[in-house]
Amino acid sequence: MVGQGGSRFLLRRLSLERARALAAVTSDEIANIAIVVGALGVREDLRTLLRAGRGDVVNETRSLFSIGVVRDVRRVGGTMLAAAALGEEGSEAFLHEQIVYLIAPDGRIEPFAGDVSTARGIDATSGEGAASSGDGRGAGSPDDG
Repeated sequence: MVGQGGSRFLLRRLSLERARALAAVTSDEIANIAIVVGALGVREDLRTLLRAGRGDVVNETRSLFSIGVVRDVRRVGGTMLAAAALGEEGSEAFLHEQIVYLIAPDGRIEPFAGDVSTARGIDATSGEGAASSGDGRGAGSPDDG
């Protein structure tokens, strides 16, 4: 459907009462936030996913509305790329307490060495995330459920 994603009229026409989830993934993070807030206004138990950065807008919105769990996909994905470039074994990764952990093909879980010292300087509001190399097994932290 094409239209203003933040419009509650449009969101009701999408049959959100039957939807399993709603993803707002435009290149405009403010539009994505408006879409999610509008959808939660129509159905507050709806699972939502939005594409957004780490800016003040996201932090402020998160403090005002329960927009869900925040995943820092750029950081986890960037760490996966760095690990691959350095020859590290890692087919999946997840962020826990500001440290990115790599999951080796044999199931070992180890913190990415280049990330441990960097983690001390990361803002505590950045959230957690998960990424996979695309082997079909998926990824996430043990408490992602």
